[in-house]
Amino acid sequence: MANDHTIDVQQARSFLTGHLGIEPAQVVQIGEGAWSRCFGFSCDGQALVIRFGPYVDDFQKDQLAHAYATPDLPIPQVLEIGPALDGYYAISQRVYGLPLEEVSAEQWMALLPAVVAALEALRTADLTATVGFGGWGADGNAGHSGWASRLLSVDQDTPDQRSHGWRERLARSSHGAATFAWGFDLLKKIVDDAVPRCLLHCDLMNRNVLVDGARITGVLDWGCSVYGDHLYDLAWFEFWAPWHPQLNVASLRSALEQRWLEKGYAPENKDARLLASYLHIGLERLAYHAYLENWETLAAIADRMRALAGG
Repeated sequence: MANDHTIDVQQARSFLTGHLGIEPAQVVQIGEGAWSRCFGFSCDGQALVIRFGPYVDDFQKDQLAHAYATPDLPIPQVLEIGPALDGYYAISQRVYGLPLEEVSAEQWMALLPAVVAALEALRTADLTATVGFGGWGADGNAGHSGWASRLLSVDQDTPDQRSHGWRERLARSSHGAATFAWGFDLLKKIVDDAVPRCLLHCDLMNRNVLVDGARITGVLDWGCSVYGDHLYDLAWFEFWAPWHPQLNVASLRSALEQRWLEKGYAPENKDARLLASYLHIGLERLAYHAYLENWETLAAIADRMRALAGG
């Protein structure tokens, strides 16, 4: 495709004008991720966004994810998806707010009830109409028979992967390669299928959660979403805590555990399940940053894995 990161405001406006039959107002770039670029615009007084990217399945997952929306888990509705600029586009409702990871320490503490409520909405989402563990597709189903199979697939480097070729590049970092081998060996020893099957977001930072004051206004970008152990989303916050020191993640865990206590829920084998999640997060990020040849970040991730696992 024409690289989605080269699409500019003029191209977005031109596409929208041709597609809508009228010129949209207030077209402005509002975001950019690893696989797409996002523009806000107004049409007939309605605030919308359009995203352009090479992978239609990401947009389809966002569209399906809206079925899980609740007041505690606000998910913007994807209104339409189609081909555009040698790739794809998706038009969605626009939500406003500050990215979660950019809030102050004081605002983070005020947000804790909302973050806990969102994590609980994910944990308790009704998945009875779907099957499988791991990443789910346009039919809502996932391809792994168990959680262990999903986590251990992190070792794969196949041509169908967006980051194909990561293993060869990882070998250029002795620290990264050694940490991957150590972490994967440990993961094989501790991973277990005895986990609840829940809806996970798997990327509750990186401008994917917008907030306003003490409330969450939108949970975006479900491309990484999987079915599996709900502790993984807590582990995500804990893994990346050193990168966001203003977010008191220990307070998040305490608040979440208090909510579980109030509901009479107690996760079994919590420490081992969290460790498996830490390891998988680290392994997956080692592969991704090796693919990007981002060696400084790769080294920091390797160190974080070892710190969390005591390795």
